[in-house]
Amino acid sequence: MNIKQFRGLNNVSDPMRLDMTWLVQADNVNISDTGALSKRGGYALSRAGAFKSAYSTIDLTRMYVATASEIQTFDGASIYALTSTDPIYWTEVNNNVYFNNGTDSGVIAPDNSVAAWRGAPVSYGAGFKGDDGQDLTVLFDTLPRDTDVIQFWRGRMYAAQYLASEDQTVVWFSEPLGYHLFNLVIIFFMVTWVLYMLALHDAALIVGTEARVYAFDGTKLDQVAEYGVVAGKHWDRDGERTLFWSNRGLCAALPFQNLTEKQISVAPGVRAGGCLVRSGGQRRYLTVLQQGGEPFNSRS
Repeated sequence: MNIKQFRGLNNVSDPMRLDMTWLVQADNVNISDTGALSKRGGYALSRAGAFKSAYSTIDLTRMYVATASEIQTFDGASIYALTSTDPIYWTEVNNNVYFNNGTDSGVIAPDNSVAAWRGAPVSYGAGFKGDDGQDLTVLFDTLPRDTDVIQFWRGRMYAAQYLASEDQTVVWFSEPLGYHLFNLVIIFFMVTWVLYMLALHDAALIVGTEARVYAFDGTKLDQVAEYGVVAGKHWDRDGERTLFWSNRGLCAALPFQNLTEKQISVAPGVRAGGCLVRSGGQRRYLTVLQQGGEPFNSRS
């Protein structure tokens, strides 16, 4: 049989019923947009360490890593001492990197200096003044403790807090352009289960819990998938779409679409990292999984 192109990996269908253009196993290979197979590129160690999380800025000029005790620049300089070993979550606004783990929080400026986020306002958020010049911070709440996942969307900062006794997550969001000012009485929405993802899309904030995926457009919350996502930062933008790793493989939104479930079924992992990689004139979504979980539609 003359195979002119390979169609990709398929471990869902019966292999005895697949033609030779499908692969039932594809280790360490790339498949091009024309269906050609090639050996994947290798990799080299940049830095080793006991890192718990990492963040690269949008312009790719800075990278930060968190150990169990501190946040460092990529070259190893310590810039912030941590008091909690809980995972760090990150987001970025106007070249300032925000971090939070429910106990430790702060804002890293382009010069790597760190300012407080929870508590008193800092220079980037000042200006909320009344007619008599009084700082209106006293009328608002600070970033709630015990929050974890954070995200910036449409001029507001979002922070998720899981309530174990109710098995629900409340998502607080700040005043517009006042990223340190929260109203914990009325400015929030809630979802059932643990929240793992707040991903960006122009039309809505994509909210991923352990069992469902929603779209929040600023006023209402709509369910878009009957299954959820795993922990970790595994989403990326692809033009007008947002790609993310779910309990059933790679998905895109909005509109919501599962891109892999018809052909591929793998254990989703218990934690994942993922991003869109542009190389050799092609775009590929790369995901790295911490082993665990059960495949949704495996033949075995």
